[in-house]
Amino acid sequence: MGLRSRIITVVVVACSIISLFLCFYITEQVRKLELASLRTKIDKAAYVMRLVNTRPLYNVDLETLKVNMETFFDDENMKSIAILESDIDINIHLKREFDPGGMDIHKNFYIYYNGLKLGKISVVYSTSLIEKKLSGFRTKMLWFTFSVILVLAIVLVFLINTLMKPVTNLAEVASEIASGNLEKEIEENGVGEVGILSRNFAIMRDAIKDKIEDLALTNKNLEGEIRQKILKEKQILHQSMVISSVNTFFQKSMLAASYREIAELFIPIAQAVVPSRYCFVSEIEEDGNTMEILAISKQARQDCGLDDSLPAIKTLGNCTSGLRARILKEKHSVRVNDPVGHPDFLNMPEDHIPVDSFMGVPMVLGSDVLGMVAFAGKKDGFTKGDQDAAQMLAVALVEALSLKKQEDEKKRLEEMIVQSEKMVSLGGLAAGMAHEINNPLAGILQNTQVIRNRIQSQIPANLKTARELDLDFDALNTYMDRRDIHKMLDSVMDAGKRAAAIVSNMLSFSRKSASGFVPEDVSLLLDQTLELAASDYNLKKKFDFKQILVEREYDPDLPRTNCKSSEIQQVFFNILSNGAQAMIGNDTDVEPKFLMRTFREKDQVCVEISDNGTGMPEDVRKRVFEPFFTTKAVGEGTGLGLAVSYFIITENHKGQIEVESKVGQGTCFRIRLPLDI
Repeated sequence: MGLRSRIITVVVVACSIISLFLCFYITEQVRKLELASLRTKIDKAAYVMRLVNTRPLYNVDLETLKVNMETFFDDENMKSIAILESDIDINIHLKREFDPGGMDIHKNFYIYYNGLKLGKISVVYSTSLIEKKLSGFRTKMLWFTFSVILVLAIVLVFLINTLMKPVTNLAEVASEIASGNLEKEIEENGVGEVGILSRNFAIMRDAIKDKIEDLALTNKNLEGEIRQKILKEKQILHQSMVISSVNTFFQKSMLAASYREIAELFIPIAQAVVPSRYCFVSEIEEDGNTMEILAISKQARQDCGLDDSLPAIKTLGNCTSGLRARILKEKHSVRVNDPVGHPDFLNMPEDHIPVDSFMGVPMVLGSDVLGMVAFAGKKDGFTKGDQDAAQMLAVALVEALSLKKQEDEKKRLEEMIVQSEKMVSLGGLAAGMAHEINNPLAGILQNTQVIRNRIQSQIPANLKTARELDLDFDALNTYMDRRDIHKMLDSVMDAGKRAAAIVSNMLSFSRKSASGFVPEDVSLLLDQTLELAASDYNLKKKFDFKQILVEREYDPDLPRTNCKSSEIQQVFFNILSNGAQAMIGNDTDVEPKFLMRTFREKDQVCVEISDNGTGMPEDVRKRVFEPFFTTKAVGEGTGLGLAVSYFIITENHKGQIEVESKVGQGTCFRIRLPLDI
């Protein structure tokens, strides 16, 4: 309700209330006056009735009484009048009917004459006529009052509308200003307080407009600062999460048992920070063109149909083109959120997993790139924050892998040092023992051979001695055969030869000579040793090399290395014979297989000989190069084959030899020979 309406309503209501109050007040006062006048009139009439009716009543003049009673009954306000005197049987009663309303006023009195009680007069007056007159009077007053109020309201509306028009305009302007419209014009030509108010309103509007503009600018600046603050808070939160993930990864990587296990631990931690469907970690191999995937996310394995038991997945391809060139060669992180239009994603196979977004981050160590971490399949694509987080994680991964490599290298060097110390201490012992054993061993072998010649060979000296003793030489040999004496002599010879071989191996510990080193093709030496092992009679008695599948991965550009071919072949022979025995003795249905690889690694030639035999537990693997350590039955092995091989590679050729093995996963021997000795 507007101000004008409120003013008019208040004025009209106030006037109506006042008018009603006055109307009813005046009416009530008139009523009181009329009633007071009526009561006075009744008292006067009663007095007159006593005077007038005393004598007729005393004289029992009924006619006069009736005339008097009718005269008094002419009063229009009298409802009834009665005179009663039971002793003289006078009962005059006059009565008239009134409209409902009003009240009755009763007046009873006795008429006395000279102290004598003559009769009783009862008079009843009604206020009905007075009430009727007052009601009419009240109605007229109400009509008059409301007419006056109506005229007053009309005049008031006109006056208020005239007076309130400037204020109304100001109210409209105020409403427009309140709704945000500051362009509404304000009439400033008013007079008096309204004019002052209009001008002040205009000044206030202009001030508000300036304040709003300032406030809008301030709000805009605040919104920008808030956005920046929110963005920074998100960045800080994301960085905190990344740092926490890096710490978690480092803690877990310290407990990892292998290089590959570190990469596998990295995948779920990286996907928690950079949410993506696929993730893999790959490493550049030594040839520079092949990337070995160290770890791949579970979802990628499932979508690609890969078996979780596969230890390694290799991607053969040129690493110097396309996205990989930018990531690996140029050391740049790459984000591709629209692979459909990217040239590197145009010729994807039909059965390739869907890649709707891709991000690759190089794994950089110093000036070298070890490989890359790749993410794919993030909804809405990868952001700059994802790229920064991935780079931090990649740095942590490189550090963890580098530490693991250093740790493994440290362990390997420690093993080499321990093994070398054992070899050195054994060298002096071997030289002394060999010389001490050689003389009696030579006598045993020589005398055993003489005994065989004198029993089995039908030379003249043997036949002559038999005839002198009257012995049948053929019967003697038959007896020897039936009693297995010849076999015993063969066993003595075999044992002697085996002992001689042991002594020969022991002597090799104390022999260090650079003579005989010539450039050799180790791939060819490996093939020749394989043929030698396959045709060796002693090995054929235990297992058949023809049952073993051989796969070769030889580097055709492998340079020759200076070495002693006989010693290197002896090393290869020992490894192949041990591997063949491990595979042939395996009770599984897996087809026995050798994998032989040769390749160059910086300034070294590397040879790997892998088998899929039973493998070795860790405690056995650490001791395989110890002299006289063997897991074979008594009489089947001396425990010097791999010890001698270790000595030949590390001492005579200044190279390295190591072994990797797990139970049920086969064994791999890795030999590194320097190109220049």
